[in-house]
Amino acid sequence: MTVVLLLTTTANAQRSKERADTLTVYREFAALGQWYLQQPLQMNIHVGYRSTPDTGQDSVETNMQVYYGKSDFYLQAEGMEQIANDSVIVLVNNETKMINLYPNNGESFKKFREAMALLAPDSSLQKLAQQYVAGINEERQGESKITLQSRNKVSGTDLVKEVVSITFDAATHQPLAYYHINRSLVPVDSIAYSRLAENSAYAGRLINTKVNEYNVFLVVKELITDCRFTNISHGQQAPPAREHNRVLRGENGEYLAAKGFEHYLVTTEW
Repeated sequence: MTVVLLLTTTANAQRSKERADTLTVYREFAALGQWYLQQPLQMNIHVGYRSTPDTGQDSVETNMQVYYGKSDFYLQAEGMEQIANDSVIVLVNNETKMINLYPNNGESFKKFREAMALLAPDSSLQKLAQQYVAGINEERQGESKITLQSRNKVSGTDLVKEVVSITFDAATHQPLAYYHINRSLVPVDSIAYSRLAENSAYAGRLINTKVNEYNVFLVVKELITDCRFTNISHGQQAPPAREHNRVLRGENGEYLAAKGFEHYLVTTEW
């Protein structure tokens, strides 16, 4: 009896420790989800989007520079610039040498917050615990990685629908890398199915079923987002460029290209 009580007590203590450890992981992840709210914020990010199977249309890779302040927003990527303040959005296309202006109804700031929120699902502890299984491990010295796996699986498979991981500096909690997999079933034809079936990477990702006596071929498609934060800082008090660095108001109130952009065509959309 003493042995049984000891084993039961030990098992209960272990389960309590596991619950406490899991709660700590959720709290760490929720804290990471708030980093982008510290203003001003400047980031350099390498972003990659790809899918498997690769359709040739879902792959994108680019470097981005982002600045986010109380009333300033700046984004630079692929020769394009987006500059926003409380009243106007300036889009600069350096390849086509065009500058387009739009009224700002707050969408730029809203979309940025939404984009950054994608790096961390709903950060309330209750919802995190309901939707995900969490784990944390040390990557390299001074770096930790939190991984969340959704509790829901892709229908007909053993694959979880979503995987989110963030690698961060263990001391400062500054994000270093973000990785996200979103899985869903998509139909393919019999030829594509046969080709994928020969690839060991698709083991467990293929479904062959019948609907109204017709063969239906499905594959688990993965949409993958991979971000590397090469720089994050909160010390720069001004964006790399503001509205007046690209356009100026003329005598009649019209917008004109600023110095250095005289050969750019300026249009307004209001």
